[in-house]
Amino acid sequence: MKLIKGTDAQAVDRGFDGDVRVDASVCYDFVVSLRALHNPRTFTRSRRWSAEQLERLGDEHTEAARFLFQGFDTALGYGAIRIIADLPPGAGPRDLIDAVAARPAADLAMLMLDDGEADAERLAAYREVLDGDAKRATTAVAGLLPGWAARCRRVLREPGVVQAELVAVLGGYLDRVFAEQADDLTVLLDEAAGAARAMLDVVPAPTVIEQLTGGYTLGEDLDLRSVTLAPSVFAHPYMSARVDQAARAALVVYGVPSAFFDGYDPVPIRQDLVTALKAMSDPNRLALLRMLAERPMYAAELAAQLRLGQPTVHHHVHRLRAAGLVRQERDRVGTRYSLRTEATAELIRSIEDWIFGSTDRRS
Repeated sequence: MKLIKGTDAQAVDRGFDGDVRVDASVCYDFVVSLRALHNPRTFTRSRRWSAEQLERLGDEHTEAARFLFQGFDTALGYGAIRIIADLPPGAGPRDLIDAVAARPAADLAMLMLDDGEADAERLAAYREVLDGDAKRATTAVAGLLPGWAARCRRVLREPGVVQAELVAVLGGYLDRVFAEQADDLTVLLDEAAGAARAMLDVVPAPTVIEQLTGGYTLGEDLDLRSVTLAPSVFAHPYMSARVDQAARAALVVYGVPSAFFDGYDPVPIRQDLVTALKAMSDPNRLALLRMLAERPMYAAELAAQLRLGQPTVHHHVHRLRAAGLVRQERDRVGTRYSLRTEATAELIRSIEDWIFGSTDRRS
């Protein structure tokens, strides 16, 4: 494996044939923070921050911002994150906005529509619609959940309009909110990236990725040529990944804990324990933990045994993985889940220590 620090590559054999690049660009948090802003029930760590910033933004682009960035699993506007790797070193949010505006509308639409779950056949159908076969728009989104299908259909039919809306939303958010916070975030992201690079110097990359993401791994059968790891203050405790099998490349945005939001929280508390308790406070999730304690399972197996739809299972395991309880491995078959035994045991001990321990350790 090659660990890339900035533009310098260092060849290190870690069991991979490709490159690993740690990218501390604040542009990732520029995009992720918009998801947090418009999904406060999901991104609970930044909920009070979101309430304050929404007041500053006003109503000018509210409808467009919700269309682009609301959504638990993904969001159309999140596609802009995949442009960041093409920016020159040192580029900032303004450069990203310019790149989004300069992108051919159809190409930008493909980035927005590819949610990481769309197969090659669906992506090809999207491309045909964007290349001029507008009559296939409804067919192209067949089988998607109704809300997501409606949003995708609009992008297919009005890619230029949606592009202009995204540029306007990004620009307004940068000017009114993000610009004054970018420097503080940059310091935190540089620290997180430095820690990740130090880990990669001594620990195999698959282990580093699992530790940084709280349980996500990339299967060897994906035969990846390059992996970009991008820290994000706003993503914590979540992560997101985009695997481009054609390009043999993956982008992994992982959340990093920080004190950035402490000033907005009147009662500081261990957020990892809150996340874990919320994740486990559901009978289906407790059943999932029990099943995964016995053996690793694919999403389809879990859905069949629990008699739940795969989107519902995906939601449950996503919450468990965010709590650090479940390992998630992407391979060519699909996504396989297993219990993080030691992490689960440690979490249970931490909850016990929080409740019964001395008050000076409860922070």
